[in-house]
Amino acid sequence: MKKKVLLIIFLISILASLFAVWGRYRAEFSADGVELIMDYSSLQLLDVDEVDYLKELKENGLTAMAIYPDDIKTILNQGKARLITANELKRLTIITGKINPLLASYPYNKDSAFFIVEDIDYLERLQEHLPLWSEEYDIEYQIDDGQAIVFFKEWGNKYLNLSLGFDKQVIEQIKENDLKLIPRFFNNQLDNTYNWQIMNELSPYAIIFAGSEVTGYSDENKIDLSRTADIMLQNYIVFGMIEPFIAKQKGAESLAYYLDFNVLRVHSIQQKEMDQRENYNADKIIDRYLRAVRERNVRFLYLKPFLRKKDDLGAEERTVSFISNLSKSLAASGFNPGSLKTFHKYRSPILLLLLTGLGISAAGIILLEKTLGINLKKYFWVLLVLTLLGQFGLLAMGRELFLRKLLALASAVIFPSLAIITQLLADKQKRWLLRFLKASLISLTGAVFLSAALAHISFMLKVDQFVGVKISFVLPIVFISIYYFRRYINLRDNSIISSFFSLLESKIKVKHLLLLFIFALGAVMYIGRTGNNPIIPVPDLEILFRDFLENILYIRPRFKEFLIGHPFFILALGLEEQLSHKLVYFPLLILASIGQ
Repeated sequence: MKKKVLLIIFLISILASLFAVWGRYRAEFSADGVELIMDYSSLQLLDVDEVDYLKELKENGLTAMAIYPDDIKTILNQGKARLITANELKRLTIITGKINPLLASYPYNKDSAFFIVEDIDYLERLQEHLPLWSEEYDIEYQIDDGQAIVFFKEWGNKYLNLSLGFDKQVIEQIKENDLKLIPRFFNNQLDNTYNWQIMNELSPYAIIFAGSEVTGYSDENKIDLSRTADIMLQNYIVFGMIEPFIAKQKGAESLAYYLDFNVLRVHSIQQKEMDQRENYNADKIIDRYLRAVRERNVRFLYLKPFLRKKDDLGAEERTVSFISNLSKSLAASGFNPGSLKTFHKYRSPILLLLLTGLGISAAGIILLEKTLGINLKKYFWVLLVLTLLGQFGLLAMGRELFLRKLLALASAVIFPSLAIITQLLADKQKRWLLRFLKASLISLTGAVFLSAALAHISFMLKVDQFVGVKISFVLPIVFISIYYFRRYINLRDNSIISSFFSLLESKIKVKHLLLLFIFALGAVMYIGRTGNNPIIPVPDLEILFRDFLENILYIRPRFKEFLIGHPFFILALGLEEQLSHKLVYFPLLILASIGQ
């Protein structure tokens, strides 16, 4: 009776999970457009006629241009303005014996500074912003004789980002070439008001924030961040969220929630990688961008130009060719450069999530029974009801995303463990291939449950991510080890405690220590190479082999699966009669588990 009911539960759960995965699949393919965005400040490093070159880039596939507003820091770096501290003027007064008129005109102190602009173009733009600066901050200014003097009573580096707005001539060039305009702002609350005022003039459809924080982020105050979201929502502005491993921006995840996931992911390559990284040609850069689009739902490709000549091609020609080939490669892969829309905001219905959780919970209780060697009988259903009530409780508390992460992690641990225990350790039939296929099917069932649990727009955009990657690789080995030592190493007494103490009484030889060292080294590499941020880097030779496999296969298999896990699974099946009751079988068992 119990088996029939469990079978019905699993069938319903799998069916519900497949519906959730299908919804996620459709949502991920709801946005096939990709934006090719060139960084304008980097483009200015090329020796080209910008008007003609922008037209050529547009004709070869470029769809958008990212520009920064000019600020005090920009002007100072260009040598178009001067910043003089009060202390510098006081030292000059001591040397000359004359009081500088600037010191006489303003209530200065040791922290004061003067910002002086004489460049005509910047002077005209500065005049538009000085009244706003004066109103919002503790500054004074005067403009006469073709010179602007801005007095900061308490100077700080935060003022370096005070904005003078965008170069209107550059904006006109971009618009004339029918390129979309994507502004980039640093988190600068000092001129936040002005930056948002010019949104009506620019009418951008997307913003990519610059620096380590999004505009409005503050450790103490969430109001400014919600204000940023409100303005973006009112103006239908998409948030270009930079992938965290490229640039981790504080407040990005919170802003994505405020915007109801009106978000598109951004992938970029640093300028030095474009020109200085060895064996990193245009083809490899294109492959990297394509992989980001195909595998991580990236839809904003942030581009930098080549700055060096190579193979008789100048930097300008190389850049045009690179953009053209990238655009064609995207089109050949089924994506549409320039035609962009955000993803359908899919989240699997709560009923499907609960049914998915029901199947995962039932499998977890079965794993508990097998690991501990007990039959829970009537308590099985009590535990199942309790896990279901726990899911309802988390949903009632508004912790839906936490529940999804918890179910995904549980699925990643439970099903591979069951695959090994039921097919490699518990099943004594000699049909090796069938047992291997059944084990893989059990693990794949877990993959379906995992994908269904994470069928939510937040995970599709990686605003939230699957957590506990390393745990999901370690815990199955723990469960499998407990089962193995209880079942095979101590046949007379099935208790875990007795098996553990029996193991402690085992005689240790040098060969055991050597095997233990090899095993420990393998474990370090195994864990170090897993997760979203692997500790151990990937060797160049392996990268070459990966690229080779990716070119000849539709999906590149994981090395730890097809080179380690699956071969050792078959080997373990073949040697189980001779070795399964011996300690030397254990390392083979662990290697066999990796693929699942």
